[in-house]
Amino acid sequence: KATWQESDGIVVIDSDWCIGCRCCMSACPYGARHFNWAEPGLPADQVNPDMHVLGNRPRPKGVVEKCNFCAERLAVGKEPRCVEVSNGIIAFGDLGDPESTVRKLLASNYSIRRKQGLGTGPSVYYIV
Repeated sequence: KATWQESDGIVVIDSDWCIGCRCCMSACPYGARHFNWAEPGLPADQVNPDMHVLGNRPRPKGVVEKCNFCAERLAVGKEPRCVEVSNGIIAFGDLGDPESTVRKLLASNYSIRRKQGLGTGPSVYYIV
């Protein structure tokens, strides 16, 4: 039960529950998960105290991670950091809202989703 899908659709991993078996890595159809083989290089006092699930401590060795779209930022109404620093290259929003920026971008551009034939319903779109 280290991995679950939040009500907003984002899949997260709780490193306290992860036992490092890497089964989820082999099951992930997108190749989006990676294993922490070594101790993190960032000192504990430089870790963001608002990190999702982890709190104020470095990422542990021996667990699997993936992008969680900065869930800790979403919880306080901010965009994921990658969106914030991309100068408009990356967009994030509610696919269920027809007036959202992402819906408008998808309506006016050709886009693809990775491995949608698997039936997993990917919500990440790539505008090409």
